Amino acid sequence: MRKLIQAAPLLLLPLLLLGDQTAETYLAPYKEYLEYGTYAEQDWSSFQVLPKSRYETFKVAFQQITHKNPVIVELGTSRSFTHGGHPGCNLDDPIFWTPNQPENWDWGAGFFTRMASICLSHQKPQIHTVDLQASHIARSKVMTKDYQHLIKYHVSSSEKFLKNCKFPRGIDLLYLDTGDMTPIEPTAKLQLAEAQIIVERNLIAPNGIILIDDVRNQTPKKFGEKSDLGKSKYALPYLLENGFELLMDEYQVILRKQ
Repeated sequence: MRKLIQAAPLLLLPLLLLGDQTAETYLAPYKEYLEYGTYAEQDWSSFQVLPKSRYETFKVAFQQITHKNPVIVELGTSRSFTHGGHPGCNLDDPIFWTPNQPENWDWGAGFFTRMASICLSHQKPQIHTVDLQASHIARSKVMTKDYQHLIKYHVSSSEKFLKNCKFPRGIDLLYLDTGDMTPIEPTAKLQLAEAQIIVERNLIAPNGIILIDDVRNQTPKKFGEKSDLGKSKYALPYLLENGFELLMDEYQVILRKQ
């Protein structure tokens, strides 16, 4: 899959350049954490050049949002204050939670809910985070307590939410992050079902973007997966054939509606 354009073409309007600087400024304190969460505990030996980290794709994705009150939808909420594999990861017991110590947060899961809230807060976004598990949503509320005025929390399956949501202007940024990395087949089929609803209902705003997490995650390879696209092996080709173009192809993939 080829890379079509770089992050920020030089001829963009001054407003977009201002947005670029703001997104990068807000993300900068978390760069080390986002890079660690992308690369740690995975085997990258098959890559001559590592795919760029979530820090880079988050930055580019947020740079695309240049207007007030954008609609942001996240499928699969941030759900742990504790990094994967450590005591307390994905547990409801607050004894393990350290909300004022970002070095302990679950950066392996990306932490999009909070990153989007921080980086886009000046644009007063309407953020909708969706998760099937009520306990995940409850933890997400704690993680984003200082940004709850920007966020609506939905206990729902991703498919049900997509089938019933109503956004007259469309979704400006959709983050796909549902399902587990193993077994990968159910997750890949779920993401295809999500993509089909997105296309059939025309949910993405003109020039809106889809950011897909964990496309280059190496965990499925340990369990015999042959595809290089992991959870997106069905959804990504479908979206590229149905009105979306590739904006960035790294650990995460960014698509833009044509």
